[in-house]
Amino acid sequence: MLKKIISSVIGMAIIYGISVPSYVNAVSTEISVRNIIDEQQTQKATTIESPDLIPVNENIVNLDDNIIKIMIDPGHYNHYNRSPVYSPYWESIMTWKLSNYLQEELQTLGVHADLTKNSLEEDPTLNDRGFSSKGYDFFISMHSNAGAYESMDQPLAFVYQQLSWTTIDDTSAELGGLLAEKVSEVMQTNQKGDIARRAGTGDWDRNGIIDDEWYSVLFGARYVGTPGILLEHSFHTNYRATLWLYNDDNLKKLAKEEAEVIYDYFSSIKPQEINYGDINNDGLIDTVDATQILVCYAQLSADGETTFNERQKTSADVNSDGLIDSVDSSAVLSFYSYLSTNGTETDIKKWFENN
Repeated sequence: MLKKIISSVIGMAIIYGISVPSYVNAVSTEISVRNIIDEQQTQKATTIESPDLIPVNENIVNLDDNIIKIMIDPGHYNHYNRSPVYSPYWESIMTWKLSNYLQEELQTLGVHADLTKNSLEEDPTLNDRGFSSKGYDFFISMHSNAGAYESMDQPLAFVYQQLSWTTIDDTSAELGGLLAEKVSEVMQTNQKGDIARRAGTGDWDRNGIIDDEWYSVLFGARYVGTPGILLEHSFHTNYRATLWLYNDDNLKKLAKEEAEVIYDYFSSIKPQEINYGDINNDGLIDTVDATQILVCYAQLSADGETTFNERQKTSADVNSDGLIDSVDSSAVLSFYSYLSTNGTETDIKKWFENN
């Protein structure tokens, strides 16, 4: 029966003139005509606005150029792409959770991060997901893969075609490779993470060259000049990988690691200002920050390790003595008390030096 369904899907794809994705196979039970057609929806486009006419997201219009800006796309919508090897798992639910965790981690690092949609149920067109990244430094579409063999578990970043007229393809390949490797490391997959390119079969941007992307989200991001990738977080046809991705604690860990890779990459291009004392990067220096410093101090005292990222470590060392300890926490509390009584100094380090 399954073979008949797959044959029917392939037949419909031929009718629509669509290349059949390589993951159509007897293991993937969630393949549908909609899935295949959506991946190539740009092939059916008859009119696409000029990139100049596509608006920039209001969230970043007035942001400083030095602020890192990331657009995150939670792949699919609602309950979509159920795992054939572990039924509680849905790709769309995983990507929604992971995208939100990644957004939170990036914000903690001082990065401006937005999502292409506001809820699990929302389903923007694939082109629009990519178009929404206009003006951002990077676009990342979150997914898990499906394969013909359960042993397949390779994290894969689909990156832009090699282009002679722009450098966004270089950023796509470089950061895509780093992220795929990080996913492999964190998930401890048997197959190492890597990058891949998949070219479209039509001239969707009407530039006279068959050089577009297969995946519509990447077509959209590239069309508006944003470096981007589609990141497959291993395979939901692999039982071990699917169980791993189903665990929220694992997704939080993965988001933290991915955020640091993205931050490290772009902070080397755009030097970031450190807000000393503001550990959670919420624009305030208060008791929450003081408490977090004490937690970090306790972690370091116990086993020499901390959950703080590099930005948080630097921000927490208020007195710049190379240590994160109770002295820094006390300094933050004192500064908070000072601000609460109509203090005028806004730089905690300057205030600390004078008190």
